[in-house]
Amino acid sequence: MHYLIRTLTGRGRDTALETEYSADQLTMGSGEKDTVQLPGLPGQLRFNPTGDGGASFSAKGLKATIGGDTTAKAKVAVGDQLKVPGYALEVIAAPTGFDFGLQVVSEGVSYADSMDIGERLWNMRRASWILATLVLVLCFVIPLGVLLSPDTAETLRDAPLPDDGMWSSGPLVSAHATAGIAEDCQSCHTTPFVMVEDQACLDCHRDIQEHVDIGIHGADDFSDVRCATCHREHNEPTTMVRMDNWLCVDCHAEPARFPKAEGMAEAHQFTPDEHPEFRIDLLVPKGRGGSMSWVYEPRRLNEPGLKEQSGLKFNHDVHLNPAKVKNLQTNEALVCNTCHQLEADDEHFAPITMDGECRSCHELTFDKHAPKQELPHGNTEAAIVAMEAHYIRQFTDPDLRAKRSSVRGSDSRRRKPGSKRNEGDTCNGTPFQCGRKETERQAGLQFSKTGCVTCHNVVDSESDNLLDRYYVQPVKITNDWYTGNRFDHRAHMAFQGENEDEVCMSCHEVKVSAVAEDILIPGRDNCLECHDDNQGDTTVYCVSCHAFHLPAGTMATKSRNAGLIPQNPHSGTEGE
Repeated sequence: MHYLIRTLTGRGRDTALETEYSADQLTMGSGEKDTVQLPGLPGQLRFNPTGDGGASFSAKGLKATIGGDTTAKAKVAVGDQLKVPGYALEVIAAPTGFDFGLQVVSEGVSYADSMDIGERLWNMRRASWILATLVLVLCFVIPLGVLLSPDTAETLRDAPLPDDGMWSSGPLVSAHATAGIAEDCQSCHTTPFVMVEDQACLDCHRDIQEHVDIGIHGADDFSDVRCATCHREHNEPTTMVRMDNWLCVDCHAEPARFPKAEGMAEAHQFTPDEHPEFRIDLLVPKGRGGSMSWVYEPRRLNEPGLKEQSGLKFNHDVHLNPAKVKNLQTNEALVCNTCHQLEADDEHFAPITMDGECRSCHELTFDKHAPKQELPHGNTEAAIVAMEAHYIRQFTDPDLRAKRSSVRGSDSRRRKPGSKRNEGDTCNGTPFQCGRKETERQAGLQFSKTGCVTCHNVVDSESDNLLDRYYVQPVKITNDWYTGNRFDHRAHMAFQGENEDEVCMSCHEVKVSAVAEDILIPGRDNCLECHDDNQGDTTVYCVSCHAFHLPAGTMATKSRNAGLIPQNPHSGTEGE
């Protein structure tokens, strides 16, 4: 059974601290074995969920007041209020994923026993005033001296005297327990007796973005949401980074509340019915020719006709077929990491490049008489100029020209009777004319029939100027399909009994992909096989995959320091 206990704190009871518990039965009391601790409660409360949001209630050692009746056993439903010594309880609607919800408010309890003042050696009032004054001086007046000047603060912190460190409500997260922060409360608490302000956080965390673009979605939805509303310091080890799903579900369960958030789908938990299909960041080309560029467009994976437009021609099925393609150096079949190298973050892969992954098999040779001569890659004009320089030299040098015009040629094979000699091997013009002619012929082959056109889309303008005739459309392979999400590839490769290629292909259907336009990113159903919240095999939280501070969000230094987001210094006051 899963229980949600909401504890109201703060002076106005306007701040809630929600805690999750799991147990067969919810017990509350001051005993060490009770599920929820209620200090000072002279007994034990027990709740057994009935499945309709309510529960069977029983009490041991005390009675509770429910609707004006005092009882030790009752059925309670959503909205019922219970009063016990020192506490007020109310049954609340259990959120999705919980069996029972309860709100707790501490009303204070008196521990005073009857006593005979005449039996005391001290006058109780006098002793109380002395003790109160001593506590005030030691715990407030002396530590207050750190605010007078840096020198006074340093003296108090170095001497065996109480300083502002005793005001700390708990340990710092390890990242903050460093020089300049751990020993100097004023580095964060810049204004005395005011909760930590966002500007203090942003002095260090300057690259943090808001959850969204404030210019598009508006700042009102984030009013009074301080950094410390979610990031609660001095509460380690669990509250510096929120992991609970309510961080996200509070808003994403009702997307209709945010009309400006186009494409925001309803989400409650990771199940087939309560989580939308994944939305990828698809690179889409814009413009033509030299003005072409790519922009990311969010698209759902279940949209019809979805395809990648990288500008590359490629077939995974052929490259992964050992009967058709093998590594030229090792004569072994290609595997996934032949081309896809996982980077240090364990999420992304190093960009695919011609020199890094392709050239070892796909050499850019173009002349059989010069088998080591290769064309430059990535620059059409440079490739044509290189061909022209090469062929002019070939026809200028008498020895090279004679070699080209020989019947046997450089491959030492006889020409079949009736067949024609290669047009590029003979020429009767000047070296310049022959070089230009062979360049035009070879460029036609490279950009129209073999070579460049094998992997690239080439536009033939049929211009008389050879340098302007062919345009190779640029290539941009998507390197991050989910720019605002997290995924640990290395962790997912650690399946017992399977090698890395088997694991990769269990998610990415590359063996049946014949064109580069195929989007080989698995959808939601693939992940649900292991991470369905209904099954509970390998539960994940929203923030396990989704980043809260998105790359496309407004820089927090602009939105918060500039006052675009109204701030209430008393919002989210607990936990600091």
